[in-house]
Amino acid sequence: MSVQSKFVPKSCIAVTSMALMLASCSNDEVQEIYQGNEIAFSSRVSRAIPIEKPADLKSFKVYADAKGYTDMFINGVEATPETEGSSTYVLPTSYYWPADVESIRFWAYGPTGTDGINITPNITADGQGFEAYKPVSDLKIGGKNHKDFVVAYANVSRKEATGMLVPLTFNHALCQVLVNAKKGTDESKRVYVKGAWIMNAKASGTLSFNDQDATLTNHMLWSAGTELASYGVELNSETMLTHAGVTLIGGSDDSNLMLIPQEYKYSEGETIKTKETGAYIMVLCRVEAIHPGTTHPGGGSTVVEGSNHVHQLFPVNKDGTFVKEEYGYTCVPIDIDWKPGMKYVYNLEFCGNGSGAGVYPPKPGTGFPSDNVVDRPVKDPDDEDSVGKDVGEPVLDDPIRFTVDVDKWTDSTQNTPMQ
Repeated sequence: MSVQSKFVPKSCIAVTSMALMLASCSNDEVQEIYQGNEIAFSSRVSRAIPIEKPADLKSFKVYADAKGYTDMFINGVEATPETEGSSTYVLPTSYYWPADVESIRFWAYGPTGTDGINITPNITADGQGFEAYKPVSDLKIGGKNHKDFVVAYANVSRKEATGMLVPLTFNHALCQVLVNAKKGTDESKRVYVKGAWIMNAKASGTLSFNDQDATLTNHMLWSAGTELASYGVELNSETMLTHAGVTLIGGSDDSNLMLIPQEYKYSEGETIKTKETGAYIMVLCRVEAIHPGTTHPGGGSTVVEGSNHVHQLFPVNKDGTFVKEEYGYTCVPIDIDWKPGMKYVYNLEFCGNGSGAGVYPPKPGTGFPSDNVVDRPVKDPDDEDSVGKDVGEPVLDDPIRFTVDVDKWTDSTQNTPMQ
Protein backbone atom coordinates (compact mmCIF):
# COMPACT_ATOMS: atom_id res chain seq x y z
CA MET A 1 0.00 0.00 0.00
CA SER A 2 1.23 3.51 -0.70
CA VAL A 3 -0.01 6.82 0.61
CA GLN A 4 -0.07 10.31 -0.86
CA SER A 5 -0.75 13.28 1.37
CA LYS A 6 -2.04 16.47 -0.16
CA PHE A 7 -2.71 19.75 1.60
CA VAL A 8 -4.18 22.76 -0.06
CA PRO A 9 -4.60 26.35 1.20
CA LYS A 10 -7.80 27.68 -0.34
CA SER A 11 -8.04 31.12 -1.84
CA CYS A 12 -9.55 34.04 0.04
CA ILE A 13 -13.02 35.46 -0.47
CA ALA A 14 -13.52 39.15 0.22
CA VAL A 15 -16.28 40.02 2.67
CA THR A 16 -16.85 43.76 2.77
CA SER A 17 -18.37 44.78 6.10
CA MET A 18 -18.89 48.50 5.70
CA ALA A 19 -20.79 49.11 8.94
CA LEU A 20 -19.18 47.11 11.73
CA MET A 21 -19.74 49.83 14.31
CA LEU A 22 -17.89 49.70 17.63
CA ALA A 23 -19.19 51.27 20.85
CA SER A 24 -17.50 53.60 23.37
CA CYS A 25 -17.61 52.88 27.09
CA SER A 26 -18.20 56.07 29.14
CA ASN A 27 -18.88 59.79 28.95
CA ASP A 28 -15.31 60.53 30.08
CA GLU A 29 -13.89 58.55 27.21
CA VAL A 30 -16.15 60.31 24.74
CA GLN A 31 -14.30 63.56 25.51
CA GLU A 32 -11.07 61.94 24.27
CA ILE A 33 -12.54 60.48 21.11
CA TYR A 34 -12.36 61.98 17.66
CA GLN A 35 -15.98 62.29 16.55
CA GLY A 36 -15.40 61.29 12.94
CA ASN A 37 -16.28 58.08 11.13
CA GLU A 38 -17.20 55.06 13.21
CA ILE A 39 -14.68 52.23 13.16
CA ALA A 40 -15.75 49.60 10.62
CA PHE A 41 -14.18 46.40 9.27
CA SER A 42 -13.27 45.26 5.81
CA SER A 43 -13.15 41.47 6.33
CA ARG A 44 -11.72 38.63 4.30
CA VAL A 45 -12.50 34.97 5.02
CA SER A 46 -10.27 32.22 3.62
CA ARG A 47 -12.23 29.22 2.37
CA ALA A 48 -12.81 25.90 4.10
CA ILE A 49 -15.68 23.63 5.02
CA PRO A 50 -18.21 24.58 6.32
CA ILE A 51 -17.19 28.29 6.36
CA GLU A 52 -16.82 28.61 2.61
CA LYS A 53 -18.37 31.97 1.78
CA PRO A 54 -19.15 35.21 3.66
CA ALA A 55 -22.73 34.23 4.51
CA ASP A 56 -21.43 31.14 6.36
CA LEU A 57 -19.80 33.35 9.01
CA LYS A 58 -23.02 34.29 10.79
CA SER A 59 -21.36 35.97 13.75
CA PHE A 60 -18.00 36.67 15.34
CA LYS A 61 -16.65 38.41 18.44
CA VAL A 62 -14.29 41.38 18.39
CA TYR A 63 -11.61 42.43 20.89
CA ALA A 64 -9.36 45.50 20.75
CA ASP A 65 -6.53 46.92 22.85
CA ALA A 66 -5.78 50.64 22.55
CA LYS A 67 -2.47 51.88 23.96
CA GLY A 68 -2.96 53.72 27.22
CA TYR A 69 -6.26 52.06 28.08
CA THR A 70 -6.28 50.06 31.31
CA ASP A 71 -9.03 47.77 30.13
CA MET A 72 -9.73 46.35 26.70
CA PHE A 73 -11.01 49.04 24.36
CA ILE A 74 -13.42 46.45 22.92
CA ASN A 75 -14.05 43.30 24.92
CA GLY A 76 -15.82 40.46 23.15
CA VAL A 77 -18.52 42.41 21.32
CA GLU A 78 -20.49 40.19 18.95
CA ALA A 79 -20.85 41.21 15.32
CA THR A 80 -23.82 39.93 13.32
CA PRO A 81 -25.01 40.54 9.73
CA GLU A 82 -26.94 43.78 9.24
CA THR A 83 -29.63 41.81 7.40
CA GLU A 84 -30.00 38.10 6.63
CA GLY A 85 -27.38 37.06 4.10
CA SER A 86 -25.68 40.47 4.23
CA SER A 87 -21.89 40.79 4.13
CA THR A 88 -22.15 43.86 6.35
CA TYR A 89 -21.72 43.11 10.06
CA VAL A 90 -22.90 45.47 12.78
CA LEU A 91 -22.38 45.77 16.53
CA PRO A 92 -24.98 46.87 19.08
CA THR A 93 -23.44 50.34 19.59
CA SER A 94 -20.69 52.53 18.07
CA TYR A 95 -17.00 52.94 18.91
CA TYR A 96 -14.74 55.73 17.63
CA TRP A 97 -10.97 55.82 17.31
CA PRO A 98 -9.49 57.63 20.35
CA ALA A 99 -7.89 60.90 19.32
CA ASP A 100 -4.68 60.26 21.28
CA VAL A 101 -4.12 56.67 20.05
CA GLU A 102 -2.03 56.01 16.96
CA SER A 103 -2.58 52.23 16.64
CA ILE A 104 -4.98 49.60 17.95
CA ARG A 105 -4.60 45.83 18.12
CA PHE A 106 -7.70 43.89 17.02
CA TRP A 107 -8.60 40.24 17.55
CA ALA A 108 -11.69 38.40 16.39
CA TYR A 109 -12.97 34.82 16.25
CA GLY A 110 -16.06 33.02 15.02
CA PRO A 111 -18.50 31.70 14.34
CA THR A 112 -20.16 32.10 17.74
CA GLY A 113 -23.36 30.79 19.28
CA THR A 114 -24.90 27.57 17.99
CA ASP A 115 -22.77 27.75 14.84
CA GLY A 116 -19.47 27.92 16.72
CA ILE A 117 -17.26 25.41 18.44
CA ASN A 118 -17.16 25.13 22.20
CA ILE A 119 -14.02 27.11 22.91
CA THR A 120 -13.34 29.67 25.66
CA PRO A 121 -11.43 32.85 24.75
CA ASN A 122 -8.90 34.41 27.10
CA ILE A 123 -8.09 37.67 25.34
CA THR A 124 -6.70 40.57 27.34
CA ALA A 125 -4.13 43.31 26.76
CA ASP A 126 -1.49 41.11 28.41
CA GLY A 127 -2.13 37.88 26.50
CA GLN A 128 -4.38 36.55 23.80
CA GLY A 129 -5.44 32.96 23.39
CA PHE A 130 -8.03 30.30 24.04
CA GLU A 131 -8.44 27.57 26.59
CA ALA A 132 -7.69 24.01 25.43
CA TYR A 133 -9.85 22.72 22.59
CA LYS A 134 -10.53 19.02 22.00
CA PRO A 135 -12.29 17.86 18.81
CA VAL A 136 -14.78 15.04 19.30
CA SER A 137 -13.16 11.65 18.76
CA ASP A 138 -15.59 9.43 16.85
CA LEU A 139 -14.78 6.02 15.35
CA LYS A 140 -17.97 5.69 13.30
CA ILE A 141 -18.86 9.02 11.67
CA GLY A 142 -15.51 10.79 11.50
CA GLY A 143 -15.82 14.56 11.69
CA LYS A 144 -19.57 14.99 11.23
CA ASN A 145 -19.66 16.65 14.66
CA HIS A 146 -16.59 18.81 13.97
CA LYS A 147 -17.00 22.54 13.34
CA ASP A 148 -14.86 25.10 11.58
CA PHE A 149 -13.23 27.91 13.54
CA VAL A 150 -11.72 31.15 12.18
CA VAL A 151 -9.63 33.83 13.89
CA ALA A 152 -8.23 37.22 12.93
CA TYR A 153 -5.53 39.54 14.24
CA ALA A 154 -4.44 42.96 13.05
CA ASN A 155 -2.30 45.74 14.52
CA VAL A 156 -3.70 48.75 12.66
CA SER A 157 -2.49 52.35 12.63
CA ARG A 158 -4.81 55.29 12.11
CA LYS A 159 -3.26 55.89 8.67
CA GLU A 160 -4.00 52.31 7.60
CA ALA A 161 -7.65 52.62 8.62
CA THR A 162 -8.76 54.92 5.81
CA GLY A 163 -12.15 56.26 6.72
CA MET A 164 -11.86 54.23 9.93
CA LEU A 165 -12.17 51.04 7.85
CA VAL A 166 -10.11 48.43 9.69
CA PRO A 167 -8.89 45.47 7.55
CA LEU A 168 -9.32 42.04 9.17
CA THR A 169 -8.37 38.72 7.61
CA PHE A 170 -9.93 35.60 9.12
CA ASN A 171 -7.94 32.38 8.83
CA HIS A 172 -8.97 28.87 9.70
CA ALA A 173 -7.46 27.84 13.00
CA LEU A 174 -7.88 24.07 12.58
CA CYS A 175 -6.73 21.77 9.78
CA GLN A 176 -8.82 19.42 7.66
CA VAL A 177 -7.89 15.76 7.13
CA LEU A 178 -9.43 13.45 4.52
CA VAL A 179 -8.51 9.91 3.43
CA ASN A 180 -8.99 8.45 -0.05
CA ALA A 181 -8.04 4.97 -1.29
CA LYS A 182 -7.65 3.30 -4.66
CA LYS A 183 -6.51 -0.01 -6.08
CA GLY A 184 -3.28 0.00 -8.06
CA THR A 185 -2.29 -1.67 -11.27
CA ASP A 186 -2.36 -5.31 -10.11
CA GLU A 187 -5.44 -6.60 -11.94
CA SER A 188 -5.23 -9.96 -10.17
CA LYS A 189 -6.19 -8.34 -6.84
CA ARG A 190 -9.43 -7.01 -5.40
CA VAL A 191 -9.68 -4.92 -2.23
CA TYR A 192 -12.81 -4.37 -0.14
CA VAL A 193 -12.81 -1.75 2.64
CA LYS A 194 -15.07 -1.60 5.70
CA GLY A 195 -13.59 1.38 7.58
CA ALA A 196 -10.65 3.76 7.98
CA TRP A 197 -9.13 5.74 10.86
CA ILE A 198 -6.43 8.30 11.65
CA MET A 199 -4.67 6.79 14.69
CA ASN A 200 -2.68 8.49 17.45
CA ALA A 201 -3.28 12.12 16.57
CA LYS A 202 -2.88 14.71 19.33
CA ALA A 203 -6.30 14.99 20.95
CA SER A 204 -6.26 18.61 22.12
CA GLY A 205 -4.34 21.84 21.95
CA THR A 206 -4.26 25.49 23.01
CA LEU A 207 -4.21 28.38 20.54
CA SER A 208 -2.54 31.72 21.23
CA PHE A 209 -1.52 34.74 19.17
CA ASN A 210 2.15 35.57 18.68
CA ASP A 211 2.67 38.92 16.94
CA GLN A 212 6.46 38.57 17.11
CA ASP A 213 6.77 35.61 14.71
CA ALA A 214 5.94 36.61 11.14
CA THR A 215 6.27 33.01 9.90
CA LEU A 216 3.09 31.94 11.70
CA THR A 217 -0.21 31.87 9.81
CA ASN A 218 -2.04 35.03 10.94
CA HIS A 219 0.12 34.93 14.10
CA MET A 220 -1.53 31.68 15.28
CA LEU A 221 0.57 29.52 17.61
CA TRP A 222 -0.79 26.07 18.50
CA SER A 223 0.53 24.00 21.38
CA ALA A 224 -0.68 20.41 21.15
CA GLY A 225 -1.17 18.33 24.28
CA THR A 226 0.17 14.85 24.95
CA GLU A 227 -3.10 12.90 24.96
CA LEU A 228 -3.68 10.84 21.79
CA ALA A 229 -6.96 10.11 20.02
CA SER A 230 -8.26 8.31 16.93
CA TYR A 231 -10.77 9.54 14.38
CA GLY A 232 -12.45 7.71 11.54
CA VAL A 233 -15.38 6.12 9.78
CA GLU A 234 -16.99 2.69 9.90
CA LEU A 235 -18.67 2.07 6.56
CA ASN A 236 -22.23 0.71 6.52
CA SER A 237 -21.30 -1.75 3.79
CA GLU A 238 -18.06 -2.89 2.21
CA THR A 239 -16.66 -0.72 -0.57
CA MET A 240 -14.61 -2.21 -3.41
CA LEU A 241 -11.67 -0.02 -4.33
CA THR A 242 -11.36 1.14 -7.93
CA HIS A 243 -8.51 2.57 -9.98
CA ALA A 244 -10.18 6.00 -9.75
CA GLY A 245 -10.34 5.79 -5.97
CA VAL A 246 -13.02 6.30 -3.32
CA THR A 247 -13.24 8.64 -0.34
CA LEU A 248 -13.14 6.83 2.99
CA ILE A 249 -13.02 9.80 5.40
CA GLY A 250 -14.48 13.14 4.32
CA GLY A 251 -16.11 14.39 1.17
CA SER A 252 -19.82 14.58 0.42
CA ASP A 253 -20.87 12.92 3.70
CA ASP A 254 -19.34 15.82 5.71
CA SER A 255 -17.07 13.47 7.68
CA ASN A 256 -14.05 15.75 7.09
CA LEU A 257 -11.91 15.80 10.20
CA MET A 258 -11.21 19.24 11.73
CA LEU A 259 -8.20 18.50 13.93
CA ILE A 260 -5.56 20.24 16.03
CA PRO A 261 -2.55 21.52 14.02
CA GLN A 262 0.41 19.45 15.18
CA GLU A 263 3.68 17.80 14.24
CA TYR A 264 4.87 14.23 14.75
CA LYS A 265 7.58 12.45 12.81
CA TYR A 266 9.11 9.03 13.27
CA SER A 267 12.76 9.29 14.23
CA GLU A 268 15.40 7.47 12.21
CA GLY A 269 15.12 3.75 12.87
CA GLU A 270 11.70 4.03 14.52
CA THR A 271 8.89 1.86 13.22
CA ILE A 272 5.31 1.28 14.22
CA LYS A 273 6.59 -1.71 16.21
CA THR A 274 9.05 0.30 18.26
CA LYS A 275 6.90 3.44 18.48
CA GLU A 276 3.29 2.29 18.78
CA THR A 277 2.27 5.80 19.85
CA GLY A 278 3.29 7.10 16.42
CA ALA A 279 0.63 8.20 13.95
CA TYR A 280 -0.73 5.86 11.28
CA ILE A 281 -3.73 5.33 9.03
CA MET A 282 -5.54 2.09 9.79
CA VAL A 283 -7.90 0.37 7.34
CA LEU A 284 -10.29 -2.55 7.86
CA CYS A 285 -10.27 -4.50 4.61
CA ARG A 286 -10.18 -7.79 2.72
CA VAL A 287 -7.84 -8.58 -0.19
CA GLU A 288 -8.68 -11.22 -2.77
CA ALA A 289 -6.63 -12.75 -5.59
CA ILE A 290 -8.22 -13.77 -8.90
CA HIS A 291 -6.63 -16.57 -10.96
CA PRO A 292 -7.67 -18.17 -14.27
CA GLY A 293 -9.29 -21.59 -14.16
CA THR A 294 -11.95 -23.04 -11.92
CA THR A 295 -9.53 -25.01 -9.75
CA HIS A 296 -6.31 -24.15 -7.98
CA PRO A 297 -3.44 -26.58 -8.74
CA GLY A 298 -2.10 -26.40 -5.20
CA GLY A 299 -5.47 -26.95 -3.57
CA GLY A 300 -6.76 -24.67 -0.85
CA SER A 301 -10.04 -22.87 -0.34
CA THR A 302 -11.27 -20.84 -3.32
CA VAL A 303 -14.52 -19.50 -4.77
CA VAL A 304 -15.36 -20.03 -8.45
CA GLU A 305 -16.39 -17.00 -10.49
CA GLY A 306 -17.11 -17.94 -14.10
CA SER A 307 -13.86 -19.23 -15.58
CA ASN A 308 -11.77 -17.93 -12.63
CA HIS A 309 -11.20 -18.91 -9.02
CA VAL A 310 -10.70 -16.47 -6.13
CA HIS A 311 -8.42 -16.76 -3.06
CA GLN A 312 -8.71 -14.84 0.20
CA LEU A 313 -5.23 -13.35 0.58
CA PHE A 314 -6.01 -11.17 3.60
CA PRO A 315 -7.03 -11.70 6.32
CA VAL A 316 -5.63 -15.20 6.77
CA ASN A 317 -7.79 -17.32 9.05
CA LYS A 318 -6.48 -20.39 10.86
CA ASP A 319 -8.04 -23.05 8.63
CA GLY A 320 -7.31 -21.21 5.38
CA THR A 321 -10.94 -21.07 4.26
CA PHE A 322 -12.54 -18.37 2.12
CA VAL A 323 -15.05 -16.34 4.16
CA LYS A 324 -16.63 -13.49 2.21
CA GLU A 325 -17.62 -11.57 5.34
CA GLU A 326 -14.17 -11.56 6.98
CA TYR A 327 -11.89 -8.54 7.28
CA GLY A 328 -8.57 -7.65 8.87
CA TYR A 329 -6.80 -4.53 10.09
CA THR A 330 -3.86 -3.15 8.15
CA CYS A 331 -2.10 0.20 8.37
CA VAL A 332 0.54 2.55 7.03
CA PRO A 333 2.60 4.81 9.36
CA ILE A 334 2.55 8.53 8.52
CA ASP A 335 4.56 11.58 9.46
CA ILE A 336 2.37 14.51 10.55
CA ASP A 337 3.09 18.19 10.04
CA TRP A 338 -0.35 19.79 10.06
CA LYS A 339 -0.62 23.58 9.80
CA PRO A 340 -3.69 25.69 10.56
CA GLY A 341 -5.88 26.49 7.57
CA MET A 342 -4.53 23.60 5.50
CA LYS A 343 -6.41 20.66 3.98
CA TYR A 344 -4.54 17.33 4.00
CA VAL A 345 -5.75 14.59 1.66
CA TYR A 346 -4.10 11.20 2.17
CA ASN A 347 -4.34 9.01 -0.94
CA LEU A 348 -3.76 5.34 -0.16
CA GLU A 349 -2.87 2.92 -2.94
CA PHE A 350 -3.39 -0.81 -2.45
CA CYS A 351 -1.71 -3.41 -4.67
CA GLY A 352 0.02 -0.97 -6.96
CA ASN A 353 3.35 -1.05 -8.74
CA GLY A 354 5.64 -2.06 -5.89
CA SER A 355 3.07 -1.55 -3.15
CA GLY A 356 1.22 -4.17 -1.17
CA ALA A 357 -1.61 -3.83 1.33
CA GLY A 358 0.04 -2.28 4.37
CA VAL A 359 1.49 -3.66 7.57
CA TYR A 360 -0.03 -5.16 10.70
CA PRO A 361 -1.01 -2.48 13.24
CA PRO A 362 -1.12 -2.82 17.01
CA LYS A 363 -4.34 -4.49 18.13
CA PRO A 364 -7.10 -1.85 18.13
CA GLY A 365 -8.73 -1.02 21.43
CA THR A 366 -12.39 -0.80 22.33
CA GLY A 367 -14.82 0.93 20.02
CA PHE A 368 -13.42 -0.47 16.79
CA PRO A 369 -15.33 -3.08 14.73
CA SER A 370 -14.75 -6.64 15.94
CA ASP A 371 -17.46 -8.75 14.26
CA ASN A 372 -16.01 -10.98 11.50
CA VAL A 373 -12.56 -9.43 12.10
CA VAL A 374 -9.62 -11.82 11.94
CA ASP A 375 -6.77 -10.96 14.29
CA ARG A 376 -3.11 -10.82 13.33
CA PRO A 377 -1.73 -14.37 12.99
CA VAL A 378 0.32 -15.49 15.98
CA LYS A 379 2.69 -18.46 15.73
CA ASP A 380 1.44 -21.53 17.60
CA PRO A 381 4.33 -22.79 19.82
CA ASP A 382 2.97 -26.34 19.49
CA ASP A 383 2.84 -26.23 15.69
CA GLU A 384 6.18 -25.70 13.97
CA ASP A 385 4.40 -25.25 10.61
CA SER A 386 2.23 -22.37 11.83
CA VAL A 387 2.99 -18.85 10.63
CA GLY A 388 2.98 -15.78 12.87
CA LYS A 389 3.12 -12.10 11.99
CA ASP A 390 4.41 -9.27 14.16
CA VAL A 391 3.30 -5.64 14.36
CA GLY A 392 4.86 -3.76 11.45
CA GLU A 393 5.21 -6.78 9.16
CA PRO A 394 3.57 -6.63 5.71
CA VAL A 395 0.16 -8.28 5.51
CA LEU A 396 1.10 -9.56 2.03
CA ASP A 397 4.41 -10.75 0.67
CA ASP A 398 4.67 -7.76 -1.66
CA PRO A 399 7.01 -4.97 -0.59
CA ILE A 400 5.41 -1.85 0.85
CA ARG A 401 6.37 1.71 0.14
CA PHE A 402 4.58 5.02 -0.06
CA THR A 403 5.19 8.67 -0.81
CA VAL A 404 3.76 11.89 0.52
CA ASP A 405 2.69 14.48 -2.06
CA VAL A 406 2.33 17.88 -0.42
CA ASP A 407 0.26 20.27 -2.52
CA LYS A 408 -0.47 23.75 -1.32
CA TRP A 409 -3.71 25.27 -2.50
CA THR A 410 -1.54 26.76 -5.23
CA ASP A 411 0.10 24.46 -7.78
CA SER A 412 3.37 23.64 -5.99
CA THR A 413 4.07 19.95 -5.31
CA GLN A 414 6.67 18.21 -3.20
CA ASN A 415 7.26 14.45 -3.19
CA THR A 416 8.84 12.94 -0.10
CA PRO A 417 9.68 9.21 0.12
CA MET A 418 8.61 7.79 3.47
CA GLN A 419 9.14 4.04 3.25
